[in-house]
Amino acid sequence: MEVRHEVRVGQGGKAREIHAEILVGADGSGGICKWSIPQEHRTDNFVEYPFAWFGILCEAPPSAEELIYCNSDRGFALISQRDDHIQRMYFQCPTDEDVDGWTQDMIWEELQARLDGPDGFELTRGHVFDKMVLRFRSYVCEPLRYGNLFLAGDAGHTVPPTGAKGLNLAFADVRVLFEGIDSWASTGSRNLLDQYSDRALQRIWKAQNFSYWMTSMLHERPDTNPFERKRQLGELSAVVTSRHGSAYLAEAYTGWPHI
Repeated sequence: MEVRHEVRVGQGGKAREIHAEILVGADGSGGICKWSIPQEHRTDNFVEYPFAWFGILCEAPPSAEELIYCNSDRGFALISQRDDHIQRMYFQCPTDEDVDGWTQDMIWEELQARLDGPDGFELTRGHVFDKMVLRFRSYVCEPLRYGNLFLAGDAGHTVPPTGAKGLNLAFADVRVLFEGIDSWASTGSRNLLDQYSDRALQRIWKAQNFSYWMTSMLHERPDTNPFERKRQLGELSAVVTSRHGSAYLAEAYTGWPHI
């Protein structure tokens, strides 16, 4: 498909047009590139989750050597590390949660309550200097290419953060796209460019499945009944007590070989 693209910019008060042989849309989930693909040539695959994360940044040393993913009766919690002084932590909350309704003491008490257990684990507390609510949604634009426009990263797809696949997918997109651009620039062949969307989407849909699975396994939905709750805990137990289940989670979490 030969569709030409141009970029309109302003410089020194004058409007200019840049005509591009290759245009890469890497303008994030809120960007305009994907919406420039005509609707009749684009499929928007989308799902929104009925919960969110209440996230904080705090000044504190790490509470643990590794990430902590916690499925508790009060909802999900994630303890992650930034560096020796700044930490990022989350707990599951309603999508309309008001961050201003939470004091620092309330935040720490809720996080600790979700992590309380027979091991006596205690969070290392510190000053909370940032609060936010992160809503969950999954999106995939198909195809990731329209003419000479190629979407990469969040411009073409988003995942819930549970599986930590967003940046992994963006790097994978760029690698596949680079191979196509490099081949076209050095040989004139568009073969790899023509394969970009199909190749990238193979990994993207695997990551969407993994992210959906992790999210469903670790979060409590508002309409969960006792059967579903116990089934969910059985699934989690089957993963963490199985060498093969744990191996699959580790492989998918770190990413798959490039195609």
